[in-house]
Amino acid sequence: MSDLVLLFERLAQQALGPLLIALVASAAIVSLIRNWRVSLPALIIQSVVVGVLLARVIQPSVALVKPLAGIIACVTLSIAAQRADNARAAHGEQTAEERIEHVNWRSVPSQVLLRAIAVLIVLVGAFGATVRFPLPGNARELALGAYILLACGLFVVATSPEGLNIGTGLLMMISGVEIGYIPLEPSISVSILLGLMTLIVTIAIAYLTLADGDALTETLQLAPALALVGDDDEEEDRFA
Repeated sequence: MSDLVLLFERLAQQALGPLLIALVASAAIVSLIRNWRVSLPALIIQSVVVGVLLARVIQPSVALVKPLAGIIACVTLSIAAQRADNARAAHGEQTAEERIEHVNWRSVPSQVLLRAIAVLIVLVGAFGATVRFPLPGNARELALGAYILLACGLFVVATSPEGLNIGTGLLMMISGVEIGYIPLEPSISVSILLGLMTLIVTIAIAYLTLADGDALTETLQLAPALALVGDDDEEEDRFA
């Protein structure tokens, strides 16, 4: 454990540039690719990067709360998403793994290009907000990260039709609030409270994802009965 804390401290002090690049890359991946098999691993990387950045202003041992909560959240969401995918497969719909293996190259370029332009505008707006509306405190790099995560998270929430993707956007926004607020109140109680908020939001997202999968399963089970009812109605109309 002490080695991990020491690693966090060294990365926080010596790898600021790569950390910000990794933060921007992870936020862009989650914003561009709406497949949970890609977005959730990117979200794990993002939570680790946020934890390392927080180690610049709080104790590294306290900053470990963020990646721990992020990993638990992403593992929980992946289990729920896999169960929902199993229900989609039984229903004859395409799963996340099949969308990766069999990419629809006719529709993907236009969708990704439109999202890429929107994400670029969002990132430019985040950089501009960092300069024009700096957050209180001396950690300007954390303010930049906060604006990036808040802007990209809001973009994902506003443009995603699925509950799981909306949840990833909400988790990004929570991460943005963390690195924007914790420098003002660098206490372990605030870090634990925000970590609990992440887990509570994760439970709600997982419940909604599982509810969607259960709804598909119930629809599949009721389909034969509905078909029989339809046949009986046709026979009654025939003899009427």
